[in-house]
Amino acid sequence: MLYLNNISKKFKETVVLNSLSCIVKQGDFIVIMGPNGTGKTTLFDIISGKTAPDQGIVYLDGQDITALPERKRAGLIGRLFQNTYLGSCSALTVRENLAMATLKEKRAGFQLGTKAFPEKIVAEFFEPLNLSLENLLDIPMGALSGGQRQIISFIMSILKPPKIMLLDEPTAALDPKSATQLLSFAKNYAEKHQIPILLITHDPLVAKYLGNRLWILEEGKIKREFGPEKSNLNPQDFFHSIEYNML
Repeated sequence: MLYLNNISKKFKETVVLNSLSCIVKQGDFIVIMGPNGTGKTTLFDIISGKTAPDQGIVYLDGQDITALPERKRAGLIGRLFQNTYLGSCSALTVRENLAMATLKEKRAGFQLGTKAFPEKIVAEFFEPLNLSLENLLDIPMGALSGGQRQIISFIMSILKPPKIMLLDEPTAALDPKSATQLLSFAKNYAEKHQIPILLITHDPLVAKYLGNRLWILEEGKIKREFGPEKSNLNPQDFFHSIEYNML
């Protein structure tokens, strides 16, 4: 369980998060929406340890991790970014990236790290996806499509099952087919392992149909929260939607 207690953060004179408190329970899939600048990514940065809050406490499974550095949270918190080039090394092959990902929080030289690839990854993660990713193992990550990179980056983030997953607009740069494959894989994995997921999105349909809870962030706080009833919402009920009749 993740518990954020009275989290605040400002950059210079701009308040980004304002006394935000929330609880994420085991098995939760929470979709987060809100206008740009309302603190969504900063919230993830604080949970992952990239940014320290000005005030407040971060608890994970009852442990205060507020002062725990990002590198030591890496084995506890999985994170996937909007930029498909983040979270992996473009110059290394898929096999080498996966091998290095198995060594989170461990000390290893480059040569040792890139040879640590466990073959069970193919059977456990690649083959069930039926995307022929196992044929890409010796291709540099930078040569893959955005969808392929994102799915492999997600697999890298869960090779050691995390306590919680943070997905920061992971489908923004993907085509609809790749986006569906990634979200479906993440959802099934989370349900199987009862790992909570926080997903930032600007897509009202994703917010409407995916997950069991929805947070609307505004002014640095969770201004509105919905449970299963969110499936009855219309796009304009979220925070902003495109007015197609005015185009």
